Amino acid sequence: MKKSLLSVLLCLVLASLHAEVVPLDSCLSWARSNNAALQASRWEVEASQELQRQVFTKFFPQVDATALGFMAVRPMVSVDVQTLPQTELGRNLVQLLYDFARELDPNTQVSQRIDLMQQGFSVGGKLVQPLYAGGRIVTGHKLTQLGVRAAEEKSAMTERDLLQEVEETYWMVAGLQEKRATLQAVMNLLDTVSHVAETAYGAGLVSNNDLLRVKLKRNEMETKQLQLENGIRLATKFLCLQVGRPYEGEWEFEPFDTTLVMVAPVDTFAIESRPEYELLSLNVQAEQLQKRLTMGEALPLVALTAFGGYSDFYGSGNANLVGLLTLQIPLTQWWEMSHKLKIHDIRIRQAESMQDDLRRKMLLQNEQVYMQLTEAVQLMRERESSLEMATENYRLSLLNYEAGMATMSELLESYALLLSAHDNCTDSRIAYRSSLRRFNDLNRQP
Repeated sequence: MKKSLLSVLLCLVLASLHAEVVPLDSCLSWARSNNAALQASRWEVEASQELQRQVFTKFFPQVDATALGFMAVRPMVSVDVQTLPQTELGRNLVQLLYDFARELDPNTQVSQRIDLMQQGFSVGGKLVQPLYAGGRIVTGHKLTQLGVRAAEEKSAMTERDLLQEVEETYWMVAGLQEKRATLQAVMNLLDTVSHVAETAYGAGLVSNNDLLRVKLKRNEMETKQLQLENGIRLATKFLCLQVGRPYEGEWEFEPFDTTLVMVAPVDTFAIESRPEYELLSLNVQAEQLQKRLTMGEALPLVALTAFGGYSDFYGSGNANLVGLLTLQIPLTQWWEMSHKLKIHDIRIRQAESMQDDLRRKMLLQNEQVYMQLTEAVQLMRERESSLEMATENYRLSLLNYEAGMATMSELLESYALLLSAHDNCTDSRIAYRSSLRRFNDLNRQP
């Protein structure tokens, strides 16, 4: 009977050879390339890099250019000579206006009105170069560098968690398929039992109750088979969603790799290389830089400003260049600044406390993951041993039933134990693969 079970399983495997076998490495590769959450984390890294380049431009001069042109319906400066007072000052002003008008146009004739600025233009530029800004530009650039590193660590953490979820889903679907194959094989054995029971009933050796028990068990298995089919379909679709592939039918998966890996406890120095710890370390550094940035608001600001331009408002052009050195010293900021700095000191201590707390939790997590892996290894060994005993128990029960030394209830009970042992063995393999993945993720060195 044991050979019969193996033969049925072999037939099921051979019948499915036409389906596409999808290795685990392919699923992990597709997830790295197609997963939406991982893609979004990579775009966040690119955005933080662009922000770093944006802040870097603050080290260079800021240049502005302006242009102005105008044409008025009437002159913007119009003076009626007769309205000026007939005093020495008034006559001097008239003479000055005439002299200025003749400089613009030698053909200007003496009249009772002088008109100026009816049209003109001006072009110019401004250059501002900060020489000292209290360290705010340098500190801001360092903050953006931390932002890039933080985005990279978050992306690495997203990728690690995603690949772990993909592998867990992969082995879950593979386990469901294995349970389906086991269920089908045992149902075929149940058909054999049903045939034996019918033969015994025809010979008057058993009652009709035995046939009813077999049929009820068969109906129960058909319901479980439907549940497995639905579970495989939904789990496969979820896996396709994780790896960014269209669902085109059921996949075939690799057989369970149950090779036991000899492991040692996770090294404590691996903690510093984990993204979670690195993020909190960056948070401490960012708070320290924020304090320095705030302090820069109360320090002097020194800047070099240059203006240059060309204008023509009166008919003759004029070019000029002006340079300014400005010094701005905040005088009333220190009272408010002292409280701001104390707030930053509190936040720095808070970030350091969170980092220390996370370190202790991660040490505990390392020990927990190691224990879970060793428990999964032990459980898998026990379940495989239980499967061997359940298979042998079923074989003996069937022989005893055929010899009239066991009841149908005892036979069906041994059948239920066999199916449960198969399912438990599959579950232990899934738990082992998941525990091994988590252990390897924590123990991976940079």
